[in-house]
Amino acid sequence: MRTQSNRLLINASWLIKLRWVAVIGQFVSVWITWLLLGIELPVIAVIVFILWLTACSNLILKYWFERWQRFSVQDHLPWDLILGLVLVMDMLSLTTLLYVTGGSNNPFALFFFVNVSLCALVLNRRWAWAINGLTVFCYAGLMISHIDLEPLSFGLSKLQDPTQISLQHVGLLLAFTTCSSVIVYFMTRLTDEVRENQLRVRRAEMQQARAEKIEALGTLAAGTAHELATPLSTIAIVAKEVEQAIKQLPLDTPGSVEIVDDVQLIRSQLERCRNIIDRMASHAGETIGESIEPVSLVQLAEACLDGMIQSDLIELNLPEDAEQSIVHVPLDGLSQAIRGLLQNALDSDPSHRPVKFSVSRESMFWRWRIQDQGSGMTLEQLARVSEPFFTTKAPGKGMGLGVFLAQNLIQRLDGRIEFESQPQQGTCVTVWLPVSSDPTTTDD
Repeated sequence: MRTQSNRLLINASWLIKLRWVAVIGQFVSVWITWLLLGIELPVIAVIVFILWLTACSNLILKYWFERWQRFSVQDHLPWDLILGLVLVMDMLSLTTLLYVTGGSNNPFALFFFVNVSLCALVLNRRWAWAINGLTVFCYAGLMISHIDLEPLSFGLSKLQDPTQISLQHVGLLLAFTTCSSVIVYFMTRLTDEVRENQLRVRRAEMQQARAEKIEALGTLAAGTAHELATPLSTIAIVAKEVEQAIKQLPLDTPGSVEIVDDVQLIRSQLERCRNIIDRMASHAGETIGESIEPVSLVQLAEACLDGMIQSDLIELNLPEDAEQSIVHVPLDGLSQAIRGLLQNALDSDPSHRPVKFSVSRESMFWRWRIQDQGSGMTLEQLARVSEPFFTTKAPGKGMGLGVFLAQNLIQRLDGRIEFESQPQQGTCVTVWLPVSSDPTTTDD
């Protein structure tokens, strides 16, 4: 969408400039023909009106263009249609000017090719061919009827009667049609290839930027894991000593049992933190290098729920053949990615209503669907949901990396993530993973 908008911005900007050049050039041509060369133009009022109409329409186009640049609310304007209609009007204006100044005998009829080239450059393929057909029709019309100018009488008579058609008329019309069609064909081919190359370059830049962000996050994750390992180990040792010291107290000591339970809970959570840090240190924020292994849908779903404190709020729905359905995935990385999406769904609903987690087969993809009943997201939030460090959670509740890392991993597996959400109506996250019968790797 951004590339399309940039292309339209450039095309509209250049078209406005070229139309000013056309207005000035036509005015100068009329001035030289009428005043300097002394050639009488039979319908000067029509010529002046056409020039005035072109100038006014260009002022309106320039006004819309500047507003579109200044205010994003103008993005919905159908610029392809607007530019197409402007170029159609220019084609009809040129035809009218040629009609009152000699028709096909006027050497400036060659400017039809300039308009055709602009159409092929600025508009899409369908618009270009449509205007090319209009151009051929207009030129043929000028051969049939026009107002003659004595100095421009080159022996090509008007076709007022079909019996007057000569080889000269047929050859000229055929040559004109062939030239304009060749121009449209090669110009549209060239512009299409340029646009495709621009899209490929844009995708490559986005992939490079994403890879750089992942590399930076991996370095951060590895450094964080290294720094936290020592204090967590110290806390674990102290917790163990506190537990042993409390156990040595008399059994009738008030609150000793509750304290032991609390210390054991601390130790279990510390162990969970150590496991997370081990994964951070080994994977460094991505799954490059993790082996692809065959696992059943049941194993993968259980791995996604493993270690979640509120797993009882997740309603899991698997297909009947889930035990026999085998997928080849990096189990740790993918389960951690989906676990992050599940945790986001749980955190989005303060009332702790159930989250629906379902898996189904859709053609050549497995569809993993996570539906919550939380506060939902606005269109602006949806547009930024996959950006790193963007989060809708309260400060201190999240870093905004879960979706970014999950999307990076799933794209490496040739899958995709889709988000559907409306404020106060919950969010639906759909993960599409391709069905693969052969194990592959994600190594680059």
